Amino acid sequence: MKNEIHPLGLGQLWALLNQHWFKIGVVILLLYAFMSKDLSFNISVQAPVEPVEAPVEEYQETTPVRKETFTDNGLDAEPNTTRFDLLPQWTSNPDLSRLENLQRVEDRQVRAFVKRFAHVAEAEQEKFGLPASIILAHALLQSQAGQLEPAARGNNFFALPCTDDWQGQTQDGAHTSCLRRYDNAWLSFRDHSLYFTTGPHASLRKLSANQVAAWAKAMNNSKGNTIPDLDDQLLATIKAYQLAQYDN
Repeated sequence: MKNEIHPLGLGQLWALLNQHWFKIGVVILLLYAFMSKDLSFNISVQAPVEPVEAPVEEYQETTPVRKETFTDNGLDAEPNTTRFDLLPQWTSNPDLSRLENLQRVEDRQVRAFVKRFAHVAEAEQEKFGLPASIILAHALLQSQAGQLEPAARGNNFFALPCTDDWQGQTQDGAHTSCLRRYDNAWLSFRDHSLYFTTGPHASLRKLSANQVAAWAKAMNNSKGNTIPDLDDQLLATIKAYQLAQYDN
């Protein structure tokens, strides 16, 4: 005789649930937790991956600040890498004026010299009151755009002579036995400003930067000047090379 399996009645099922409710609840919780984790994993795998954009920094427009070509300690690198100390030695014609000799120099070289020192001259004008055009013209005439020996070898772009109170380096000059010598070009421009605004020339501080002709006359009459009619040549140089544009 075959064994027959009779389905549980409602009362028997209820009794079974009451007897084993704790075990049944634990099983249901485990199944729920497993199915939830599996469902979350499937969703994560199947979901499209969206690219993450990098944060965009807010753009702030800034105004460039112009600084001096050379700082007060002379440590900034010079613009324009023209090495005047490597140029062929320039021989000026003694029968010509300084301006006439300068006009024999290639125009591109004169322009490069002006470009190299324009901002320096502007800064010196702002600090000491000398017109930038006078500074540039004086440097051009005295150094022949950087080619004469005192400038090319000793960074003396204005042929400033030694004085009794000068304690710096020295070098020989063509018209004097002692010229000042500097470690860099900036020191030459700064000493030029000090030379014409202190000591015997302290009264020149009373001149304003727009009194270009008066500054030219004062330099012509200054002690140590060896250029005849320096004032006329300064003004002619300013006009020939449009140096007035650098006056503030």
